[in-house]
Order: sequence, then C-alpha cells, then structure tokens
Amino acid sequence: MEFKGFQLDKFQEDAINSIDEKHSVMVSAPTGSGKTLIADYIIDKDLKEGKRVIYTAPIKALSNQKYKDFVEQYGGSNIGLITGDVVENNRAQILIMTTEIYRNMAIMKDPLLDSVSYCIMDEIHYINDPERGYVWEESIIFSPEHIRFLFLSATVPNDKEFADWVRSIKNHEVISIRHDERPVPLEIKFYDAELGITTLDEIRRNSYPDYYKATGRRFRQESRPPQYYNLVRELKNMDKLPCIFFTFSRAKTQDYSVKIANKSDFLTPAEKSEVSKIVASEFSKLSKEIGTLESSRQIKLCLAKGVAFHHAGLLPDVKHVVEKLFSKGLIKVLFATETFAVGINMPARTVCFDSLRKYTGTGFRYLNSKEFFQISGRAGRRGIDKSGLAVAMLDKRNSDFRKIESFTKEDTEPIKSQFRLTYNTVLNMINLHSQNEIGQILTMSFFAFQEGGAISAIKARYDNLVKTLTGLGYVKNGQLTELGFFASKIFSNEIEISQIFAGQFDLIEYEILLVLCALVYEERKDIEFRNVQYSKIVDKLVKSFRSHKVLRQGKWYKNIKNLTSIVYPIVQGKKFIDILDNTSMPEGDLIRLYMQILDKLEQVDRASQDQSVTSKIRNCKQLLRSSLQGIHVF
Repeated sequence: MEFKGFQLDKFQEDAINSIDEKHSVMVSAPTGSGKTLIADYIIDKDLKEGKRVIYTAPIKALSNQKYKDFVEQYGGSNIGLITGDVVENNRAQILIMTTEIYRNMAIMKDPLLDSVSYCIMDEIHYINDPERGYVWEESIIFSPEHIRFLFLSATVPNDKEFADWVRSIKNHEVISIRHDERPVPLEIKFYDAELGITTLDEIRRNSYPDYYKATGRRFRQESRPPQYYNLVRELKNMDKLPCIFFTFSRAKTQDYSVKIANKSDFLTPAEKSEVSKIVASEFSKLSKEIGTLESSRQIKLCLAKGVAFHHAGLLPDVKHVVEKLFSKGLIKVLFATETFAVGINMPARTVCFDSLRKYTGTGFRYLNSKEFFQISGRAGRRGIDKSGLAVAMLDKRNSDFRKIESFTKEDTEPIKSQFRLTYNTVLNMINLHSQNEIGQILTMSFFAFQEGGAISAIKARYDNLVKTLTGLGYVKNGQLTELGFFASKIFSNEIEISQIFAGQFDLIEYEILLVLCALVYEERKDIEFRNVQYSKIVDKLVKSFRSHKVLRQGKWYKNIKNLTSIVYPIVQGKKFIDILDNTSMPEGDLIRLYMQILDKLEQVDRASQDQSVTSKIRNCKQLLRSSLQGIHVF
C-alpha cells in the first residue's frame, strides 16, 4: 500500500485499515519510524469527507511546529491552532492544540467537539508525567462517546493494557499496534576522556579504582572528565556530523556553541556564502533591535562557523533561523535542550549527551529509558544514513554503570497512571454530572484499571476536595455557587484567581496584570529585575493578600514588587524590546510569561459575568498585545 509516495510498512497499513473500520488505534513505535503518516491519513480522509479532526501535542513547541507543517501541506484555511494564549482560525476543520486545551474542552462539554471525528494524541506516553499526566487521562475519560482516537507513542511495553483500558471506558474497539524496528538502526556508544568513543563495558573495565590497581598507575591529573570539544572533534574525524548535542542547561548550549565556534569552522566556502545570505535575509525581516540583542549577536557568530544553539529562552524568530539552516544541512553542530527532541522533527547523523543526569528542581537524577530513547531517536536520517549514532559523555569516576545500562539498553518504561483530581475537575463534575455519573467517572481512571478497580483513594480525594470547596463557598447543597461557577472556568490557580476576581477586590489594570504575572511566574534565583517600581499601590496589594484568609496561604505574591519592573512598562505603553532592559530574563522566557498572562486574562474574561471586570480585562489584553506588537510569539 502506498500513501503520499511512501510504500507503507505493515504496521502503518494495519493502523490505516483499523481507522477505515472506525476503530480507535494505539500505535507504539520508535521515534522516526513513520507514525505521523498515520495521522496524515486521518487528516486527508476527514478533510475530503468534511469532518473535523483535533491533533493534540504535549508541548506548545510541537503544536506550533505541527501547525506550520500542516498549513504548508493543507493550506491555512483548513488548519487552526489553539494553545490558550494563541488562537488562529479556531473554526477550521483541522485543529491543533495542546492536550490541556482539549481536556478543558472535553470536561466542559464544548459544543465544538460534536463535529469531531478523530482526536489524534501525539506523544501519548506523556501520560507518565508526574505533574501533567492526569490531563491525558481526563481528556480520554471526558471525551464524547462518538470521538475515536489515534494514540501515537514511543515504544511502550504495556500498549495492550492501555488499549484495553480505553476500550473498557469508551465502549468501542481499540486496536493496539506495536512496531519495534527502527527504519535507521541506532548504535549506542559512550565517550570517555581517555578511551574516546567506546562501549559502556569498555569504560567499566577501565573504571576507577580497578583500572589503576591493575595497571599500577596512580591517579593523576590526566584522569579527567570528558570534554565536549574533544568529542565533536572525534566525530568530525569519523565523518559523523551533523550532530545534535543535547545538554540539560540552556546556559551550556550557548557557552559550548560560542567556545567551539571560536575554535573551529565546519563550513566550506560555498556553505559559508549560503549561510551568510540566509542569515542576512532572515534578520532583515526583523526589527533592528532584535538583531542587536546579545543572543542574536552570539547566534550570528556561531552560524557563520556551522554551529548553533537552540533553547526556549530564544526569540521564536531566532529559533526559526536556526531551524531553517539546520534543515538545509548548514549547521554541523547544534547544541540544544531537551525540548528540541520533542518539539522539532529534525534528525541528524549523530546525537550526543553532555550528561545522562538532569536537574529536577530539587536534585539530580538519571534519565529514564523513555527520555533517553526519545532524544537518541533523533540520530539517523531516513534515506540518508545507514545507521544513527548516539554518544553519551561519561565521567567514569562517578558513574553508576548498572543504572546507566538499565535505561540505555532498551526502552522499557511502561505507561503508568498519574491520575489526580483537581479543584477544577471536581467543580466541573458537580456542575455537569449527576451523583451517579460522578460515581461512575471516579472508577474510570487508568489508575483504577491498573489497580484492579481500587478507587478508595480517589473517592477519598474527591470527598476531601468537595468538603474544602464547600467550606470556601464554592459549593452549597451539592451545587455550584456563583463563585464555584466562576472557578470552574479557570483551569489552574482557580482558587486564587476566583478569590481575586470574583471576590471583594476591585483592581485597576496595572494591578490585574501584576497579580496574574505573580501567579504564573516561576521563580529563578539567577534572574535580576531592574527599575523596580515601589509604590503605595503595590504595598497595599501585598498587605491585602497577606491578611486574606485564603490568599495568604500561598507565597506567590512575594515576587510582586520585583515583577513591577516588567509589568509597569506595559501600562506605560512601552514595547517588548525596551522592557528587556529591565530584566536579565531571557527574551523567550519573557514572551512566554506574557503569553501565560494573556491565557489567564482570556479565562477570566470568559468566567466573569461582571461587566466592570471584563472591561478592565479587555483593556489589559490590549495593553499586553500592544507591547508585543511586531514580535512573533511562535
């Protein structure tokens, strides 16, 4: 069977046949094996038949990438994008959105879902995420009965169990299709300072202290950690470029790129000429101020040598230049963070890791097999490379060889439930379901299925949340109050936002923007704020939160004074580029922060019945959009 000029593999044919029979399908296959072609088939088919399809992605970067890809394939009039802060053509036949947006639509019984034929859930293994995994479960649980699913996942050992769960709660056939073979074989190696690129066993055999006992050598200065520059040089000598060099630190991506660009040039004269033309052309489309940012200056220096960096702290326009050059083969060494492995479908001959440990916010841990193979799966270009190479740098003095072997040998991470009830879920269940229906819903989680129907913990959690919501005035006699109805339309920080906007506070636009900024801001110790605006307004606001019986319980408002430096200029009518002078926050992070504020403003606008509140909210949206004018936000 052929589709779009490709001779389909058997697993793709089996999936397409199941779709033609109107079944849901769970496809578990390695990165780069062609799962997306199955999604393309659904979109092609339903476009012709006039049906609506929703495509969900786990992160906004992937949603944005898919939107651009599908617009190119199917035309802008057929494709829409909804990510909360960005809405483009939201009545299109094919809608791309984050999984959170789909969950919100499903839980609130959005009428738009009445016309949806298929929901394609990309990267369904994100259900394992401890913080966000419940979103995928709720999306499936609350989906209308008529919607069918295409679940796309990296290889998981319990794909049949997952399909059985969906079948049991949605009452329709769910076909599980697993494909373990990579189209481009993957070779996994490790890099040691003394041994170079080699196997894990070889490094283990030469590890401390056994190596020194056997050779009679003493520990000397040459026993050193591996250096990324030496690894890149070895790859170049082996003709194994281009490579994507993954590091779990944004600062390192830039630091490594600049240092290696100062030492080496990976481009031929002809390639240098082409890079120069493309960079000049792309930056000419941007404002002069963007071109003079430090990150822009650094990226231009690196690109001229065939090197680049890519992370979420960069402006979308700058990342676009990097992606364009990489896709043309004009970047030979790209230093990137983990999101590049999920958000951008751009493979390379080689993938490198500067470490197999990542920071979690509280400490360091080794990767799990899903994370390792998601990233290393970017090695090997179909139709170009006979095999892909993944190389992880190891410091043998402090490596847990047994642990490393366990997650680099094969992808063994199963899908596990991370189900947890939230205030928003409970409020919407009370609002839209009878007590009998709620009792049924509480039995439908993947957790209950995996635990053989055990729901006592879930039921206890539900009862506790209802008790708390009743005590706070959101629920009365088993029904939502006006406050509860407001909070049901707010999808995170629902208690704080409802207390502020449906309570006794009467805020001006500046205060609204400041409060929402404080709620969504994730504190980082290394961020500086300049030109902080101390005022009676801010002091009064903080005092009122400290004395509030509900709001005082959080510490979110402690950053309000610092955040005036990036909020007050919005009210003054200043532009984004000028506001950057007030903080050391990377420009991409500041855009994301502003877009999160916009998302919250949209939610409050929909939730509030108070015209004085909605009027101010709309003024805030206008002020923020005006500040971002001329800046591409994705």
